[in-house]
Amino acid sequence: MAEISAGERIRTLRLAKGISQADLAATVEISGSYLNLIEKDKRTIGGTLLRRLADVLEVPSSQLSGVEDAALVHDLMEIGRVMGLPSIDQAALNRVIAQAPSWGHAMVTLFQRYKDASETAIALSDRLSQDPQLRELSHSVLTQISSIRSFAEILKDFPDLPEDERERFSSIIATQSDQLGSRAREMINLLESEADQSDERPRSVSAVNEVEDLVNALGNHLPTLEEAVSVIRGTIIKRDMRGSITAAMIDRLTQHHGVEVVTIEGKQIPDHEADLLSYDPSAPRTATRFRIAFGLIRREIPDLIDALAQNDRLSGEDARIIARRAFTSYAAGALLFPYDAFLQAAEQDRYDLDRLAQRFDGSFEQIAHRLTTLRKPGAEGVPFAFLRCDPSGNISKPLSLPGLRMPRLGGACPIWAVYAAFSSPGRTIAQLAALPSGERFLFVARRIIKGVQPIGQPPVVYSLMLACDAVHADRLVYGDAFRNPSDAITTPVGFTCRTCSREDCGQRAQPSIVQPSVVQPLIDQQAPQDAV
Repeated sequence: MAEISAGERIRTLRLAKGISQADLAATVEISGSYLNLIEKDKRTIGGTLLRRLADVLEVPSSQLSGVEDAALVHDLMEIGRVMGLPSIDQAALNRVIAQAPSWGHAMVTLFQRYKDASETAIALSDRLSQDPQLRELSHSVLTQISSIRSFAEILKDFPDLPEDERERFSSIIATQSDQLGSRAREMINLLESEADQSDERPRSVSAVNEVEDLVNALGNHLPTLEEAVSVIRGTIIKRDMRGSITAAMIDRLTQHHGVEVVTIEGKQIPDHEADLLSYDPSAPRTATRFRIAFGLIRREIPDLIDALAQNDRLSGEDARIIARRAFTSYAAGALLFPYDAFLQAAEQDRYDLDRLAQRFDGSFEQIAHRLTTLRKPGAEGVPFAFLRCDPSGNISKPLSLPGLRMPRLGGACPIWAVYAAFSSPGRTIAQLAALPSGERFLFVARRIIKGVQPIGQPPVVYSLMLACDAVHADRLVYGDAFRNPSDAITTPVGFTCRTCSREDCGQRAQPSIVQPSVVQPLIDQQAPQDAV
């Protein structure tokens, strides 16, 4: 964290109040020469003297010490790095903040609004390219524009057309123009009607998307659930023994809730019945533990789960059903992997997912999900983004970070590690990725197979990816490969082809809407290899 000049700050405040150096020194009972040394940062201060100076200058002592603005300097240096500034004079930045912290806050606010605007543009691009209704309207608009242009060119290029032909073409242009205006109004009304539903951005086009938006808005951390689950765990755990949690959960279900827990070979009955919970004994142990935890949570705190699902961001019952399941899964993970113990182990094991999976008897996916929830104020873990995709590129469970917006409606950048993991089964792939804006992130991905499928049935395959800002790379075991800057391989990536400004990408599938010059490289890339 940057250190702020207390001396410069004291001098600025003193001059602003019209107090001479001698008067201030006399008031706080020190010599003028000593105050002069303090203001020149040749003497450090603290304790009683700092409080006396703050009282006279009528500011909190934290403002003089620079505790508050040290974070501001750190943010501004980070903005400089993201914007690609070649070098940043931290000492000069300290002096600027000491004299005019409001300008620093204004710069951070401006940058945040710029990022918000960029992410909104990306979201709208996703929406325009994926929403069926908007895509149909866009196609219709382009078709009518082409038709109008064609007939207009005929009228322009053939001035000697017979009058009846000229009148017919003019009538077609007028009709197509009316239809074009109608389609444009439909598109505007569609966008405006959705914008009216939210003060921030257009509503999601599906119940799943609404729940994903809600989880992102909550920061994927739910204190009320964490507290409730902590009480449940304290109630059911009678002894601190490895593996006892499963027996304790079953005992709670049978003795307290009157639920019969049964095994059914080859399948499991959906957990809708109040007095029955089944599991497949051939399923992985980690899946069975989670299923039992899910069933217990559903019966222990249904009112709390339902209250969380009554969020105004959810527009219908379908979204609330999905939200209840998501919140129940969150609580089941919190029950199996208690927050404080899990965070301590994660830091100790340097976020090694395999070691954590062994330590807590969880699956790779369960551990990855729990890591994304470690965001309790004052006890945060590394902040992670999360993404899951199937072999065809369908995205699910996107959880974003500032500066790293996970795509939702279309595919991600094909160079991301989440796709490379499909070709490396059983291995965890680490990638140091650099975005066009200059921001760098550490990507950690692995291909997983869900459960055990019957003979003759294809396996259910996904790739999971965690991502964090590269500043945290030294806290992760996966960042060790990139520790030496001279040897570290940084991979240039984007978000999606449509919003990527890189001109030299061999994986480009679509022209960019933010960098028109990438259209020609795309044409060259897709040309026949034997073309002259």
